[in-house]
Amino acid sequence: MYLAKKQHRLNKAVTYSLRESVRDESGNLTFRELFNLGSNPTEYVEYIDERIFYISPEIEERLASLKVEYEYEELEEIFWPFIDDDIRRLIENFGGIRGRGARAQRHAISPDDFCLTHPFDRRRLYYLKSLQIDMGNAIERPLPIYEVLVGKCRDEIENCIAFMEAGLRPWDMRGYLYAIFDIASSFAPRLSRFIPDAQDQRQMDNYFLEKICRLNNDPGWLGHGNVDSGGGPLHFYLQKYLFLYFDVYYSNRIQEGQKARDLGAGGKWEPGISRVDLEAMGLSAERFREMSRHDLASHFRKKAMEMHPDKGGDHETFVALIKAYEALVAYKNAEAL
Repeated sequence: MYLAKKQHRLNKAVTYSLRESVRDESGNLTFRELFNLGSNPTEYVEYIDERIFYISPEIEERLASLKVEYEYEELEEIFWPFIDDDIRRLIENFGGIRGRGARAQRHAISPDDFCLTHPFDRRRLYYLKSLQIDMGNAIERPLPIYEVLVGKCRDEIENCIAFMEAGLRPWDMRGYLYAIFDIASSFAPRLSRFIPDAQDQRQMDNYFLEKICRLNNDPGWLGHGNVDSGGGPLHFYLQKYLFLYFDVYYSNRIQEGQKARDLGAGGKWEPGISRVDLEAMGLSAERFREMSRHDLASHFRKKAMEMHPDKGGDHETFVALIKAYEALVAYKNAEAL
């Protein structure tokens, strides 16, 4: 059983539901809907006091009617992100959920199960756990972290990874996209192949498009019995990566182009302070000049948490925030030269 999140394209509303991976009549992994949680899963959390909560019996009754086999702790884990912040911290301080200390030791998955996992999924999980672009032979070994891929349909895997991706810091996204599509292998045997900023941008764009198209046509990744592409040429599981890639890397191209224009012969680059960037970051020019680079980073992290699309923010506004931060950091860096 798992939590699925869906963002509707027309009104950008976010809704949640409980689902589980099942096998269809042909034996293929797919999913079935168990319970529609709507836009606010907190409505299904009941509190007894400041340390005790329980999940609405309505959900348990529905799961029982569908003959779903589960442990109650599964429901607690699924609803944990929607528990009141103060209560969650208090429970953790007393060794509750996610603060219980050591959990049962996990072991490497079997070779047979490992063969059923896809390299793209393994690269995503490895980066999310390690933040490493150079993965060595880690994705060729049956590590315990790949256990979450076993016996799961494509929809469950995508929802699981999407919730993990929400924890990535904006400045880690460049490396993430570069790593999960294994763009470094296209620049082998260069020693700099694991450094995205050292590569030719046009070549990198071409390699990315080639790899995402190849993945889109790979039945071994999508599997059978799963939802279709939604009528588009690129499966909607992959569309977010296409948008993210050009959001992240196009921003970098704009800055590099501006740098080339502003760099005089023998001089240093001195970007100006854009009013648009300051407004996107919610700063006055005076406040920005007083801030250190550390202050600016702290301010950005706070704004990013407030404006992230997964927190109900607008996607375009969030992208503008990232671009503004990159531009203002460049200004601070130029000042330090």
